Amino acid sequence: MNKVNITAHTYVCELPETIQNQIFQECKDTFKSLAFPVDIQEQLDNVKGCKMCDLEDTINVQKYYTK
Repeated sequence: MNKVNITAHTYVCELPETIQNQIFQECKDTFKSLAFPVDIQEQLDNVKGCKMCDLEDTINVQKYYTK
């Protein structure tokens, strides 16, 4: 298995599928918990093109960064 280097500038779409799925689930949970309605599928589609640093206000991305 190849080790993936994940930094603030790594795009979500470049990550292994298992990590992408974890991020999508965390984001989905966050979007569902918002006090105002959002189109969850549209937001998840947007997440795919984001850099990790773009998600810092949505989920705890620090735990995904490689040391």
